[in-house]
Amino acid sequence: MNKIEHFAEPRRLWLSWQGPEGTIKRQRRIIAEIVQDEGQVVFRYLDQTPDYRAAKEEGFDGYPAFNRAMTEHRAGVLDAFMRRLPPRKRKDFIDFLEKYRLPADFSGSDMALLGYTGARLPGDGFEVCPDFLSVPLPLETIIEVAGFRHQSVPLGALKEGDSVRFIAESDNAFDTQAVSIWHDRGRIGYVPAPMAAAVRGWLQTANVEAVIERLNGQPERPLVYLFVAVSPRA
Repeated sequence: MNKIEHFAEPRRLWLSWQGPEGTIKRQRRIIAEIVQDEGQVVFRYLDQTPDYRAAKEEGFDGYPAFNRAMTEHRAGVLDAFMRRLPPRKRKDFIDFLEKYRLPADFSGSDMALLGYTGARLPGDGFEVCPDFLSVPLPLETIIEVAGFRHQSVPLGALKEGDSVRFIAESDNAFDTQAVSIWHDRGRIGYVPAPMAAAVRGWLQTANVEAVIERLNGQPERPLVYLFVAVSPRA
């Protein structure tokens, strides 16, 4: 099992939303940002973006804690999202950190903790993702493979520790920012949309190593997670 030894302190988190099972175009959409602004944490709907408009068409009706009629919110932002995580003082918090390969003595901020864990809850479709585009290196992180179940490589062909590589697909007809993930047996999926810009940047300027960290999920929805280590180029 790998461990995150270098973690980043993101100044921005993306909030993404994915429609429920059965949605015609069930894609993860970036609908808001959580940013630090002069010592204050601000929640801001990205209501002028194509992703936001597409999410509305797919059923998105705002984050429960923040009225969609207001683009920007400044009160209680971190509290609203930290409620999605177990308290740091809970006895089993170390087990929670281990799930995300974070050290037991993790000293990162609440922003970092939200970003590294995703702050997911069952059923509501929201997930937090760090903006790693301009943070200092080195760092390690966990990335879930998007769209694995739609690829032709069977789960049984993969094992923990297998190396994978990223390829930027600028000619992708559906998303010119897409980054595909390749195993020796073939393509196994894509980098989730909120992480794609950071990964594309790393591929141009840094050393990127990735291995399969964890295989789980349900038979009808298998999940593949990668451990990604990024370091500056010499």
